[in-house]
Amino acid sequence: MKIRNILGLALSALLFTACSEDDPIGTLDAIKLDKSFVSIPMEGGSVTVKVSANADWQIDGTYQKITKNADGTRDTTYTPLPNSPEWLTASQLSGTAGETTITFTATATEGGREAEIRIGSGVNKQFLVIRQGSLEASTATCAEVMAGPDNKNYRVTGTVMKIANTTYGNWYINDGTSDTDVYVYGTNDKNGKKGNNPIDGTDGWKFEVGDVVTIEGPKTTYGTTVELVDVTVIKVVKSLLKVVTPDAKIGVNGGEVEVKVAYKGSGAFFAIDDNAKSWLTYESVAYIPGIKTIFETAPADTAVFKFNVAANTGDSRNGIIKFSSNSGKNVSEIVYTVAQEAYVLPHGKNPEDPFTVAEAIAKCNEIGSTSDGELYYAKGKISSIKEVSTSYGNATFNISDDGTDANALTVYRSFFLNNEKFTAEDQIGVGDEVVIVGKLVNYTKGDQVTPEFSGNVYIYSLKKGSNNTAEAGTAEKPFTVAEAFSYIDKGGEDDVYVEGIVSKIVYTFSANYGTGTFWISSDGVFNDDLTKDFEAYSVYWLGNKSWVEGNGQVAVGDKVVLCGKLTKYIKNDKATYETASKKAYIYSINGKTE
Repeated sequence: MKIRNILGLALSALLFTACSEDDPIGTLDAIKLDKSFVSIPMEGGSVTVKVSANADWQIDGTYQKITKNADGTRDTTYTPLPNSPEWLTASQLSGTAGETTITFTATATEGGREAEIRIGSGVNKQFLVIRQGSLEASTATCAEVMAGPDNKNYRVTGTVMKIANTTYGNWYINDGTSDTDVYVYGTNDKNGKKGNNPIDGTDGWKFEVGDVVTIEGPKTTYGTTVELVDVTVIKVVKSLLKVVTPDAKIGVNGGEVEVKVAYKGSGAFFAIDDNAKSWLTYESVAYIPGIKTIFETAPADTAVFKFNVAANTGDSRNGIIKFSSNSGKNVSEIVYTVAQEAYVLPHGKNPEDPFTVAEAIAKCNEIGSTSDGELYYAKGKISSIKEVSTSYGNATFNISDDGTDANALTVYRSFFLNNEKFTAEDQIGVGDEVVIVGKLVNYTKGDQVTPEFSGNVYIYSLKKGSNNTAEAGTAEKPFTVAEAFSYIDKGGEDDVYVEGIVSKIVYTFSANYGTGTFWISSDGVFNDDLTKDFEAYSVYWLGNKSWVEGNGQVAVGDKVVLCGKLTKYIKNDKATYETASKKAYIYSINGKTE
């Protein structure tokens, strides 16, 4: 049988309740143990303890269970043994009157751990402490803590990077050896108390960001976060400098950043991280001496640094400036962050924020008869189609805001979705809603001026219009993913057509099975959400034929139309909307049916 414990017992003294007035210890005649303390080596092994009792006995007690709430706080509850601890097994958990030998076994560990086991017979109880390895703290760097085993006690010296909670003493520490800060969850105050404002309370340690602190505590990994839990503070070395200015948040156009740094060392210095030097540059610094008073005989001086942030033309970015000061062998360092917003494409040049047709025509009038070479996006409804050429793979049609040819914009020799050639005349229809990308120009011939998209134009997105009178679920008007969900929920059993964009491949088509499996969604994004993603499960290739060597494959981004029976697969109360296995096939891929 296994005795389980949720939290590693490097925190042994915290995990188990000790003897109290509610736990009367019986006489040696009622129940006794031949040992009260046993030790198991770090490499693992077994120990035996002899129980002598006048009546039935059992291992009981309590262990601590910590649960995390949605708001980030944690609750502590206690559950009776024998659910604790998981690293320790016992040959038996109960017995009858007489003499019984229990064997306790543990596997190897790199840290130290300890359990206090309570063995009771009626109201009489005896206690046994089982320890494995050493509970003495090992001096380590933050990198060694990150890579080290859970349950091991560590002593770490590092800089306070951020304070998250002063009530319980939650904060971050780093000594420069790790790219990720070590999270300190819980700090004991100067009297060894928890949850007593250990940082800024009456009995707190009064440390701040930038101070160098030495702590001891056990490591645990909570989810993906490495933590040192309920640490004891050994030493605090006050920082020689403090950044007075909050971390900067800069707009996309950039600008100047002024940072005030108070220091008590022999100057204040800075270093910009290499990955930010191309857009974050130093301008100047001004020094302001501190003013002595009867209360402050050695005031801090102030350095006012100025930096320039260049305009951003890409994603959001963070730049790190490391400020430092020194006095003899004492060196202090603080990290300052400059965060800059991402560049967002302007209206009309952003597929998520396209021009209306009226705005695109106005842009054509502004540009004139010679293209400015820029790509623009415009959204409208197809009002008329002049030509769809499968020979050249392009189409010429008009779009407008209201679906009529009044105030229309000509789309000249446009390619289909993904800049691919048209393969069928019915790939677009009057009333379809499209987003077009290409160059805008006023095409001039004699006195006639035609605003149009021309020059490497293609359909960026397509939504079949209401003018399409075909029945939903047919080849002419396939179901959307959402419509397929609805059809399945209503119990539909016919062969139907479903349209979507491949968002994730489960397995490619195989000659052994003749089928493939992949996910589709309305926009080509795999949401990892069974209410949005539809699974093309074990479907055949074009023409409802088994896949053979030489056939193509599907890829993320391909637009497909599936044909066949649909179903809902339920497992563990979760429903997956999908094609029925080997009862559906790819009707078309990127417009191709063969």
